[in-house]
Amino acid sequence: MPETNGREGIGNEMPGDRGDDRPSFKVKDRRHWAREDRGDEGAPEEPVSTQPTIIDEYKKRAQDAERQLLEYIAAFKESQAEQEAFRARMGRDVDRRVELRFGELIADLLETLDDLDLALSHAGDSAEARPLAEGVALARDRFVAALERHGVERTVFDGQDFDPNVAEAVRLDPVDSPDLDGKVTQTFRAGYRLGDQVVRAARVAVGRYEQTPG
Repeated sequence: MPETNGREGIGNEMPGDRGDDRPSFKVKDRRHWAREDRGDEGAPEEPVSTQPTIIDEYKKRAQDAERQLLEYIAAFKESQAEQEAFRARMGRDVDRRVELRFGELIADLLETLDDLDLALSHAGDSAEARPLAEGVALARDRFVAALERHGVERTVFDGQDFDPNVAEAVRLDPVDSPDLDGKVTQTFRAGYRLGDQVVRAARVAVGRYEQTPG
C-alpha cells in the first residue's frame, strides 16, 4: 500500500478536485527570499517626501544669517565713511576759520610794514639818516621773512595782467601799445596772500590803450 505519512487524502490534490463545494484560497507568499527573483517589476515606488529636511532648514538659516551679516557690514562701512567725511569737513572748516583769523591778524600787522616802507622812502640818501635807515631796513626785512615763514606771500604785479581779485586799480595810465593794455604799469602798495586767501589786495596802476584816429 502506498505511504500516506498519516496525511491520508493530502497529496497533489488541488482545491476543487475533492468534489466538494469548499471555496478555494489564493495564497500570497510574503517571504522576502521568495521575492528576490521576481525583480522590481510591479513593486510599488516609495513616495518621495516634499517636506524640507533638517539639513535644508539649517542651510536656509545659514544663508539668511550670511545675508544679514553682509547687510550689517555694509551699513557699518557706510556709517564709518559718513563719520570720516564729517570729521574731514569739520577739520577743513576749522582750518579755514583759523586761516581767516590769521589773515585778519596779518592784515593788521601789515600797517606796521607800510610804516617801515614809508620811513625808508623818506630817509633818502642822506648821510645823517643812513644809520637809522639801515636799522629800519633790517627790521623790515626780518618782519617780511617772518611773514614768509608762516606762508604769507608778498605780491607785486608789475607787467602782469590786471586781476581785480588780487589787486585794486587806483589809476589808469595811457600806453602807446595794445600789448600793454590791461597790464599793471606800477604797484603802489604790495599785496599779500595766505594760500588762496587774499590778505590784502595790491594797489596798482593799469595801462589803457586808446587808438588815435588816423
